[in-house]
Amino acid sequence: MTDDRSPARPPGPGKTSVLRLSGELDYDTGRELTACLDAAVAERPAVLAVDLSEVTFADSFALRVLVLAHRRLQEAGGAMVLVGQLAPAVRRLLEITATDRHFTLADSVTAAERAVGGHGPAHSGTP
Repeated sequence: MTDDRSPARPPGPGKTSVLRLSGELDYDTGRELTACLDAAVAERPAVLAVDLSEVTFADSFALRVLVLAHRRLQEAGGAMVLVGQLAPAVRRLLEITATDRHFTLADSVTAAERAVGGHGPAHSGTP
């Protein structure tokens, strides 16, 4: 799992933060995924766009980490959006667990911002 975040502007409440992930999200990478999401949620962005376009696989452990981060961000008044063209294995995991209805899904960060009310980016990175 790779977290490719690089600040474009100082993070802060009321902004959009983009977290680009890549590789496999599973039990073996779960600690790293948890740390990345915890750090992103701690910034209290209005929108956390989690770019999964470079993720090739995700298991139930990774899904649990995403759901818990989503819940914490909602409790803090923010929104999490899963962004990008999902790999078939990732899309299938979301479908068979019905979490595709739990998360907001978007094709791009711009679409994610529109889906939840739009805020300027605080973080951006390259996959």
